[in-house]
Amino acid sequence: MEIKMYPSFNEVFTTDKLLGIFYPLCTVDEHLHFVSSNGLWMDEKYAKKNNTSQCIIFKLKNGKYEFEDDLRRYKGYKYAKKIFPILKKDFKINGNVYLQKKLSTNFYIKQIKKSLPFQTKRDIDLEYYLETFYSFYFNKLIYNLNGEFGEFNHFIEGSVKPEKSPVVYGVDEMDNIPVEKTIPQDYYPIGMVIGYEFFTDGNNSNLYFNQKENKILSINSYD
Repeated sequence: MEIKMYPSFNEVFTTDKLLGIFYPLCTVDEHLHFVSSNGLWMDEKYAKKNNTSQCIIFKLKNGKYEFEDDLRRYKGYKYAKKIFPILKKDFKINGNVYLQKKLSTNFYIKQIKKSLPFQTKRDIDLEYYLETFYSFYFNKLIYNLNGEFGEFNHFIEGSVKPEKSPVVYGVDEMDNIPVEKTIPQDYYPIGMVIGYEFFTDGNNSNLYFNQKENKILSINSYD
């Protein structure tokens, strides 16, 4: 299985509709992408059969994901889309400084809040969103610098340096994969990534592929 770490957003999604909502984690075999909406909570009243707090289905179009559901499913998505470019610009300028100083998550959140020109909305858990952004881009920065994966918790949170583990776990290694009866027919399991190694929580991403309909099923599961 060929794995590409941290593909760009435009390599994964057909439009920028999900920019600031979904994070591209890695790509396997050129067109199957592990993604995550960590950082935003779900609004159950907008849940649909194919877009719930547990799963989402994407249409695969020219090797990229096409989103066909309701964005209101993601609480605070409008505010997230507004502040995401600000956060990304700041990290591009200051990311290396944060790394050198091993800037704590709490200090980063306190500092970056001052640069946000928009009033915070009630429906977003801002600190959770900022923590998720920071851990993702910090991990990505370290990986791009020296190839070390999942180092945020070691560098910033002071956890013991973990033993090396696979980025993507194969089907035979997926101990906590959702039970078969919950998966729609014709979806073949691809693998699983551990959310804790990309972020700071245990929201894992399980990927399934329906070759007949050219659709992707992404299922969240917590350790």
